[in-house]
Amino acid sequence: MTRLLQKLRGLMGVGITWGTLWAGIGAGIGVVIGIVHPELWQWRNPVFEWALGMGLYGLVSGVGFGTLLTIREGRKTLFDLSLRRTAMWGLLGAAVVPPLFGALGMFEVGTTLADVLGAIAVTGFLGGTFAPASVAIARRAELGASETRDRLSPDVRSEPALPQP
Repeated sequence: MTRLLQKLRGLMGVGITWGTLWAGIGAGIGVVIGIVHPELWQWRNPVFEWALGMGLYGLVSGVGFGTLLTIREGRKTLFDLSLRRTAMWGLLGAAVVPPLFGALGMFEVGTTLADVLGAIAVTGFLGGTFAPASVAIARRAELGASETRDRLSPDVRSEPALPQP
């Protein structure tokens, strides 16, 4: 039971982290939309709406990524993970969220297929970006300042090096 709780804690950690960061991105989008269309402020708050929406997308995308990574790469250590494969799992875990939300009826009336495809593109891009970044940051924390890339498996060592501070 302890192992299951550790996995659930990890999934929630990734989901909350992604959700928080995506909410910040959403807030930025909301600010731009509010500036371009000031009439929106009369009836609603575009910053709050975009932050909440993107935060929810990020939370579910992070949990989706973590679930795919656990299922498909669960036996590998952090240092054996390929950043390219991690990016693929992040892209897939995030791209499935808009159709899922649409199937649950969470889109506004009048949402077109183009809107859904645009949301898939945005969430897929963010997931494909955040996933390898999450693994790279976790590796960096695990390696510490004094250790080198020698702990990485040979196929991972061939990937571009992380920038040194």
